[in-house]
Amino acid sequence: MNRLFLTFEGPRVGEDGLPVDAFTQTLTGMQDAMRLMVEHLGGRRPGPGQPPRWVREQSRIQLTAVRPGSLVAELAMPPPDGQLHLEDHTFQAFTAICNWDGSRDSTLPAAVTDRLYDIASALPGGVRLWLGNAETVRKTEVTRPPSAARSTVQREEALLYGWLKEVNWHKGTAQLHDYSGSYVRLRFGNEYAQNMLRLATQYVEIRGRGSFSQGGDWTTIGVEEITAARSLGEPLDVEKLQNDPNPKTFDSDNLVTASEPFDVDDFVRIIHVGRDEGRKE
Repeated sequence: MNRLFLTFEGPRVGEDGLPVDAFTQTLTGMQDAMRLMVEHLGGRRPGPGQPPRWVREQSRIQLTAVRPGSLVAELAMPPPDGQLHLEDHTFQAFTAICNWDGSRDSTLPAAVTDRLYDIASALPGGVRLWLGNAETVRKTEVTRPPSAARSTVQREEALLYGWLKEVNWHKGTAQLHDYSGSYVRLRFGNEYAQNMLRLATQYVEIRGRGSFSQGGDWTTIGVEEITAARSLGEPLDVEKLQNDPNPKTFDSDNLVTASEPFDVDDFVRIIHVGRDEGRKE
């Protein structure tokens, strides 16, 4: 994936073209987004002044063609013109922007999505902008969501367990399935790609952030940590338990007891009733 297409659509754009300042502002915005993505991957916090040389070199993009039609600009990564930095983030940054799905709740850093949204807000009225690639030229529309809508979406910390399935390294997506077959959509950055592939189909623990739908279900979760976990259905590994460096031991001095007396038989009966009803479903 070494080509990125910008498609401008709107009233008579194909016939009359686009104002030069709108076109140059769009290209500048894409260059800024690329630089911010490279800085994020390289662990550098953006600051005032000119970025270091390695950032400038790895965030270069160039205009290779302007195609007729609505108005399509083709951007590409230029070939390196010197010695590369030890860790070259050019391809990762370019691919991440190409794979953006247009949402604020994505694997791109907030600074990158904000800069992409700013591009759309600076376009003339009625003009729409699409990001795409060679396979899908109009892949993602770049729009700026209403401020009110952004402020009402609250991202919560998430801790989930399940089977990791449908891992797509190129898109940075996956699914976390539970015992019933339901699943939660996951999004992950390039830094988690290897672990996601290594743990694919396994039972895992996912930590991250996401939001709830109106029905109270998790929407897409942004992965911040993934580790292998033990399913409740798996047999106990005695050897692993014996070699656990931090074993959980019984401590009679820290027992949790009921504050009020209760009927044990009634408690057991309630458990059986709930289990039997679950089997009928």
